[in-house]
Amino acid sequence: MTHALVILAAAAWIGSLYVRPFGRCPRCLGRGTVRRGKRRVIVCPSCHGRKRAQRLGSRTVHRLARRVRAEAARTRAERAASARREDQP
Repeated sequence: MTHALVILAAAAWIGSLYVRPFGRCPRCLGRGTVRRGKRRVIVCPSCHGRKRAQRLGSRTVHRLARRVRAEAARTRAERAASARREDQP
């Protein structure tokens, strides 16, 4: 039972990485600016004012999904080609 919950939680986390690859910037907490001293406010050096940062692992999840889709397309094309060859006398 516990193993199933762990697998389910991991699948949910991976799914969230695919659906929402960006989260708020950890350095500026999504504000886009950071304080330097008492008065000086500068654009966040991590996100460059975009207020978003790529979540850890999201790039890997997207690369893996792209490879899986490419492999599936290649397999479908090979099956279609072999079916065409078998139909020809």
